[in-house]
Amino acid sequence: MKIRRRFRIRIFFEGALVGIFAGVIISILRYTIDLTDEYRAIFLKKISSAEEIFITIFLIILLAKFLSFAMEFDKQIGGSGVPQIKKIIQGKEKMIKPLRLLILKIFSVILAIGAGMSLGRAGVAVQFGACVGEIFSKIFSKVSEKILLAAGASAGFSAVFSAPLAGVIFCIEELHKKFSAETLVATVTASVTATAVVEIIFGVRPIFETITSVQVTDPLKNFLYFVMLGIFIGIIGVIFSKFLLKSLEIYERIKIKLFFKILIPLMLIVPIGKNFPEILSCGNILVDEILSEKILFPMLLIFFAGKILFTLICFGTNVPGGIILPILTVGAISGNIFAEVGINLNLFSAEWATLFIIFGMAAMYSAVTKSPITGSILIMELTGQFTFLLTLIIISIVAYMTSEIFGGEAIFSALMSRKKTE
Repeated sequence: MKIRRRFRIRIFFEGALVGIFAGVIISILRYTIDLTDEYRAIFLKKISSAEEIFITIFLIILLAKFLSFAMEFDKQIGGSGVPQIKKIIQGKEKMIKPLRLLILKIFSVILAIGAGMSLGRAGVAVQFGACVGEIFSKIFSKVSEKILLAAGASAGFSAVFSAPLAGVIFCIEELHKKFSAETLVATVTASVTATAVVEIIFGVRPIFETITSVQVTDPLKNFLYFVMLGIFIGIIGVIFSKFLLKSLEIYERIKIKLFFKILIPLMLIVPIGKNFPEILSCGNILVDEILSEKILFPMLLIFFAGKILFTLICFGTNVPGGIILPILTVGAISGNIFAEVGINLNLFSAEWATLFIIFGMAAMYSAVTKSPITGSILIMELTGQFTFLLTLIIISIVAYMTSEIFGGEAIFSALMSRKKTE
């Protein structure tokens, strides 16, 4: 017992160190991507002359060259990173040169998302945190390797969303499944520490700041609407996840070099950015927009179709970048569409629109990843709406069951089971 107690104390401090370093790395990632979002919008607006178009095309070609080189140089940097970490934790794969992977993928992700590719930063943050955990396990002891790997992954998820509880639940529900007391100590410590580091840098505030006057004090009273929303988004989630997997298959069948595959979405960035810049990048800008102002219904449909289509085109290339934020964005737009239809049919008042956007994100996450508890906790922490937990869980479970009925697969498990590492 004394030996195990000492190990727990040691793993507590090791988890804290992993959390600090993961928090710093994810803070750099978040700050840099936010900065590129700002400057990309300015850059794309100014493109008008033939010379500026030529320079832009030249830069896009250079970026495609770098990304294709990076992906061929290190096979583990492609995709979101979550399926790779699941494989490593389950002992099906080993992490090769974590420091090299970390450095190369950070640059690749910042360049890809910064350019405007519709990819997320959460999945890669999980992989970055796991890399930190792997590096520290080599410094301290190989005995704690899987514990620190899980702790680092949880810290990465927590830091990117400023959501420590969701980070721990994500690790239990999605990655590790079986938790020891030591793993729980390290994971909680790393998640809280990483979030603390991020909040010191960015301030204590939710990612999506929302204001709503509606209070769902009795979710059972509005149960029918929540069930309808869960079913609606559950069906969209099944279709979306199937198309995500299909996009990878289609790109694999195209017999051209990786460079040209990556060039396809990159060349679309300029025309999309000129007309619908909200569709580009992770999607958090678009979510902020629909939460803060009323978007006309035809424009919502354009955002919905455009975000899904461009995400499929980008994700199919397997370029370094996650999928969680695009999933949440599609869920937010779907929730807004549902709300607009209900408002026009006089089913509920316009005040409910914000709530359905929030609930839509949780439902879509649940339908696509098959992790309803993580989805509920995550959206609660992302929006700061802690009074809606029961409602979020109800909608997430309905979306999950709808996905089950219609044959939806858990996206990360489906990616993990593919022959190629996604």
